[in-house]
Amino acid sequence: MNPESVFALLASSALIAATGSIHCVGMCGGISSALTFTIPEQQRKGISLWLWQITLGLGRISTYIVFGGLAGMLGEQLLNLLPGPAMALGLALSGVLMLLLALHLAGKGGMLAQLERLGQGVWRRLQPLTKKLLPLDHPIKAYALGALWGFLPCGLVYTALALAATSGGALPGALIMAVFGVITIVPVATTGVVASQLQGFRSPGARKAAVALTLLLAVGFLVMAWQMSSGAGHAMHQHTSDPAVTAPVGSPGTSTTETDSGQAHGHHQHH
Repeated sequence: MNPESVFALLASSALIAATGSIHCVGMCGGISSALTFTIPEQQRKGISLWLWQITLGLGRISTYIVFGGLAGMLGEQLLNLLPGPAMALGLALSGVLMLLLALHLAGKGGMLAQLERLGQGVWRRLQPLTKKLLPLDHPIKAYALGALWGFLPCGLVYTALALAATSGGALPGALIMAVFGVITIVPVATTGVVASQLQGFRSPGARKAAVALTLLLAVGFLVMAWQMSSGAGHAMHQHTSDPAVTAPVGSPGTSTTETDSGQAHGHHQHH
């Protein structure tokens, strides 16, 4: 995949994280706030509290990066087996995922909600480990708890992972999830520090804006996929219909005059 395509996917990942901030605050904000009270009391203020929350976020991002690398590697193998331009197929898939995410943010459930329910089985197995890391009295425990937090079922994360699967490789897939994770640190960590000041993120108006932006992103992906697919098909048609490219010398597509003149020219050079 060329650098421009990777940059487009990274930008899309950033937009997914930004528009999904409302979902992050609603789903993970409560966890972040609860974990604040497991931190030593003397460190629950100022820069110290921010550092604890950021450490939790870094652990969560580490899990996302590993998942993104695996998704990109597996997606590369799948895209190579499918017909047509791989990038066009990836963009089309991303467009469909954005539509599903818009429904998810609008509270309509759908496929992403079903995926979250499937992920609950994995989370139930890992959740007992989180209790062993409490209270958060050491940065390593905070980082490890954040890494486990990354397994929490989340439709927004699954959408970003599907985008990583269309990236065409492990490295771009990991980068996509890194960008996604870094942007989600801000709303989640801020909720843990000043939860009472983030009610605006949960307002109906903010949710509608997020749904609208996600729909625009979905349309953009689908249009780019259609343009890329149409352009590749048009270029192939032009290539196969050009007689100068496809017709060998002396074939019905080549004039007798052109063949004779070429032979005469070769005879003259011989003498």
